[in-house]
Amino acid sequence: MEMKANGSRFWAQRFCEKADISALGFISRRPNWFPAASVVKAVEAAAPILRAAPERILYGHSQGGYAALRYRGRFNASVAIAFCPQVSIDPKVAPFDGRFARYFSPDLHANMGIAPDHAAGRAYLFFDPFHAVDHRHAARIATLQERTHLVPVHMTGHGTVRAFTGTERALSLIEACRGDDLRGLRALARAARVVAPMRPYQIAVTAIARHPAWADRFHARFGSSFSPVERANFLYLRANRHIRDGELATARTMLVDAMTCQPENAGFAGRLAELDGRIARSRRADGTALS
Repeated sequence: MEMKANGSRFWAQRFCEKADISALGFISRRPNWFPAASVVKAVEAAAPILRAAPERILYGHSQGGYAALRYRGRFNASVAIAFCPQVSIDPKVAPFDGRFARYFSPDLHANMGIAPDHAAGRAYLFFDPFHAVDHRHAARIATLQERTHLVPVHMTGHGTVRAFTGTERALSLIEACRGDDLRGLRALARAARVVAPMRPYQIAVTAIARHPAWADRFHARFGSSFSPVERANFLYLRANRHIRDGELATARTMLVDAMTCQPENAGFAGRLAELDGRIARSRRADGTALS
């Protein structure tokens, strides 16, 4: 979903080159969660290379993390490292997650869920416990697959993998997983989360639900360092809280600002239109009451 397959570049290739790691990159041509039929063909095509590699480590994020866990047995991997994976995108299997349901195809994804018989070697699943949906996926996967270790990385959202960018830190993570060093992994996760680039944004967003004033203070202090997407999302979520609190004019200002950051976002535009209708109805009701 974040890069196009062109036959020559793959996700994390630069890191592998800098670290002198022999790697095969698997990229889906579209956001289709690596259908089994396609993966079987891919593994067969790569068989001569795989046979020459007695130790195999799978590494993936989100859709790629799902594939690393689901196909660890087919790759006969000794270690699978997954960041924020999904147990499935089938709405019936994961009704709590609507983010990727539009990509689910019953014909393409029959029995796509991660299951016990897909397990091989050890797995390490990194996730943010404050990200409710990713947390539920992680907990479900851990009950399905043996020897799957959950490693929390607080306040990193769905971008947990970004907390481990940098050759030295990524290599330390891989080596700790290879050595089954859980204590070292948790220490590394604690250190990584403190300096994670997305941490201020995640704290601000998490605070909206229970401590909106604190969220505002955090945004005022760190908002200038948010990416455009992070800024737009914060404004949208904060606007929704203002709507819930009946502060419609403030919410409208924030939605307009969010649309400035992401003018192509149809969801923002729809929410603004809905709010304008509510404001108009409120004004008409006030006029009736005054008359």
